[in-house]
Amino acid sequence: MKVPKLETGQWLTLLYVAAFFIALFVVYKILAGVGLIKTAAKKKEEAAEANASESLRTADYFNPLLLKGKTAGYTPLGEAMATSYAEQLRKAVRGMGTDEEAIYSVFGQLHNRLNISEVALYYKNKYNRDLGTDLLNDLGDAERLELIKLIDKLPNK
Repeated sequence: MKVPKLETGQWLTLLYVAAFFIALFVVYKILAGVGLIKTAAKKKEEAAEANASESLRTADYFNPLLLKGKTAGYTPLGEAMATSYAEQLRKAVRGMGTDEEAIYSVFGQLHNRLNISEVALYYKNKYNRDLGTDLLNDLGDAERLELIKLIDKLPNK
């Protein structure tokens, strides 16, 4: 195959076109970096965060009544531990800032998803507040996604 020979003007044109596309790529990366352009990865991340919010909103494991009739194969936390976790979660969501690490720590210590209902029961009894609602109100989308990842690792029983 014979490669055509380019004249000096053609090389300059080719060089300008290549420089244009490189500059366009750099501008795209800068705009994507500051958030003015949403990349496919960013759109996927936002969709996952939105799904996490919906998943927490509709999750039944924050329902204190979920424990009724589900004692087979279930290892309860016990009153002292569930109360302690409820207190830690209340302290984490109360006040000016949210202590996400404390929330993740509590959920990381749970043995199964029914333990969440047990903690929610003690949370409701002690503070007359809904644990799921408090977490939804205090956590941002990225933090909700992180919490869902922790919960998803927990077995159902």
